[in-house]
Amino acid sequence: MKNLLLVMLLFTALFAQDRDKRAEMSKKEWQQNKDRKEVMLVAKQTQDLDLKPQQAEKFFPLQNEFHEKAEEAKEAHNKRLRELRSAAKDDRSKFDVDAAIDSKIRMQGTIVRLESKFLKDTKGILSEEQRMKLLFFEERMRNNLSKKIEDRRDKSPNNRREKRNFDSRRNK
Repeated sequence: MKNLLLVMLLFTALFAQDRDKRAEMSKKEWQQNKDRKEVMLVAKQTQDLDLKPQQAEKFFPLQNEFHEKAEEAKEAHNKRLRELRSAAKDDRSKFDVDAAIDSKIRMQGTIVRLESKFLKDTKGILSEEQRMKLLFFEERMRNNLSKKIEDRRDKSPNNRREKRNFDSRRNK
């Protein structure tokens, strides 16, 4: 019995260490993916906006500042949601939906104001054509990414979505 308890205790300790190591690795992988996405974004923006080196020197710090402040607003909102969930931990009916809505609206308003300021601040840095491209850059990127994902899914041999031909039933 003692041996069994000792073995169980040992496995528990090993599993806990392994879990911590996995969590640390996933954080590293997440950060690496984030860094890779940022590098790809900078490259894509530089290409799409046709940025000159002197423009890039001024533009990217401005954009980084915008992204940092937007992340702070999102983090404040997420913190508020965690607080609200924690307060309603035992009873979901105690969750303050109105406070969650207010927090989300505040966060979205902050991000809209930050984006507006950022876009206006590019006036002395980018040409009007570049500013117009920047205005719709994110939307184009999202649409292109969605299209690529859809194309991959359609071309995949493991595509489980079968296309049904309802006309073939009628012709029989």
